[in-house]
Amino acid sequence: MTIQLETTSSPFSISFKQDNILLMTVRTSATPKANPRTDGLNVSADFPRFALRCELVADHWVLTTSPVEALAEVTVEIPGHWYGGGELIHQQFPLNKVMLHNAPFHTFDNGPTGLSGKLTPAWFSSNGAMVIVDSPVEVGINQPPADYLRFKWTFATDGRGEFADRPFLNNGHGDGLFTFKGNALDLKISFSENAVEAHKKLVEHFGHPSETPPEDLFTKPTWTTWARYKTAINQEVVLQYANDIIAHDYPFNVLEIDDRWQVYYGDLGFDPQRFPNPKAMIDELHAKGFKVTAWVIPFLDPQSQAFAEGAKNNWLVRMADGSPYLVEWWQGRGGLLDVTNPSALDWFFGRLTSLQSESGLDGFKFDAGEACFLPADAVTHQKINPNEYTQIYVDAVAKHHRLTEVRSGWKNQRAPIFFRQWDKTTSWGLDNGLHSVLTGILALGLAGYPFILPDMIGGNEYDEKADAEMMIRWTQLNALLPAMQFSLPPWEYGAESATLCRRYANLHTEFAPKIFELAKESTRTGAPIIRPVFWLDANNETALTCDDEFLLGDDILVAPVLFPQMRQRDIYLPPGMWRDYWTKQVFTGAAMLKEYPAPLDVLPFFEREG
Repeated sequence: MTIQLETTSSPFSISFKQDNILLMTVRTSATPKANPRTDGLNVSADFPRFALRCELVADHWVLTTSPVEALAEVTVEIPGHWYGGGELIHQQFPLNKVMLHNAPFHTFDNGPTGLSGKLTPAWFSSNGAMVIVDSPVEVGINQPPADYLRFKWTFATDGRGEFADRPFLNNGHGDGLFTFKGNALDLKISFSENAVEAHKKLVEHFGHPSETPPEDLFTKPTWTTWARYKTAINQEVVLQYANDIIAHDYPFNVLEIDDRWQVYYGDLGFDPQRFPNPKAMIDELHAKGFKVTAWVIPFLDPQSQAFAEGAKNNWLVRMADGSPYLVEWWQGRGGLLDVTNPSALDWFFGRLTSLQSESGLDGFKFDAGEACFLPADAVTHQKINPNEYTQIYVDAVAKHHRLTEVRSGWKNQRAPIFFRQWDKTTSWGLDNGLHSVLTGILALGLAGYPFILPDMIGGNEYDEKADAEMMIRWTQLNALLPAMQFSLPPWEYGAESATLCRRYANLHTEFAPKIFELAKESTRTGAPIIRPVFWLDANNETALTCDDEFLLGDDILVAPVLFPQMRQRDIYLPPGMWRDYWTKQVFTGAAMLKEYPAPLDVLPFFEREG
């Protein structure tokens, strides 16, 4: 591609064009001391507080500001539809549909602007323009007007803001820009033919896994205690749960023992009151055919033995006076593992290995790890930016465990493990409900993460309750995703739920060989397993904005029902010949099938012929 640069001085801007078509404009509100210097490919300008350089390096431009102590802000205008960035709470697709306040681009648990736990500082458009930010930065996306509420980060409901407002839905009042603010900004700017080609460049930059997670994690559903039982678990409950799964003839692989199996958080031993003989329990689960994992966090209760040992050896994040920093998390306050200290990691993973030897556990579910839990004034063994806590934590998990999952991620695209979606609400919408399972997995795939574990079918039932229709439609959506995860027992929602959810759990096992082949493809190319419809139709407006269908590879198109009481839906088919899996009827794309039948027992999906 031949790209031309055009600059203006007041206001300062750099426009990137191809054949006189605008691809991107970079601006800053500061006024340069003199006219920008340019040779047609490189631009430099000096401002009262900072200098800006935009230089062509190989096939992309590098835009930097200096000196490091000077705060700079640039805005980027990108025509077309926007993708990338990672996981949001209110997961609209594409990103033009949201308005996100400028704020530190940190991995969050339930972030106040809508940022969630798996983020990638890269965004690209349907016209192939991409920006990758390689420096700590505050980010705004299509920012709302200044009078829009700014919510605080809190585990309390009051003041946190509704899921539907984090980020806000674009009502036409957004500024239409990406805003990047920080010290020593470092932006990589590149141009490709379209969004699919831009994603390939994203993968080149961040890398991709070279191995897959264990095949059986793709093949059969994981069952976890959390949504069904919360913390009310014990040995009898876990064994009865396993028996119920078997009695209702559901496929299974891993059974996860979630919160709370230990006396004090941070200690890695089963509570002897709740679990009088964990080894015998796990042996029995193994005999039934389950693998068994337990839930682990990097937090330590001040009353735990691990806290005392960690504090004594400086293995915990500290305050300025050297004492352990007690951070707030969703189950209270506790110490935080200092992942920057290699000795602390050896201690942490060594104790997990000992627990496996003693109990027979096959692996672990690792929770938390987000940057938001590292206080700004905390002292760590090695000085890091907050997101590096996430990166180090996840890389360490991936180094030590394969039968595992994490829920946070920062530049961890090479990790050959499953990344779990953030806790879903028991609701239907894009505001962290059923629909957001689909848009979230699309967003994470486009951010470079192919191995995504959808959150539990039916959501977490915190304040709301699922019903049979929701359980059935949620299971149908999950049936052709990379992995399935149950907690709420479908048979507790009636006979129809039990029958149809079982049918679609079995459909997942039927298509598991295809899914695993795509997982292996991801290790070769970095292509997502779950792809947006535009993957096969990169210049079609309908495909570029489609948020309710997905491709499993290039040959299966899935059109789940994502709304209650819906028994028909419109389905866009990209170019090619497509055969309905159930009726065997063949349709020619590119075309829209209007009011296509979708009764409650049917997941509409199509296989491409040829």
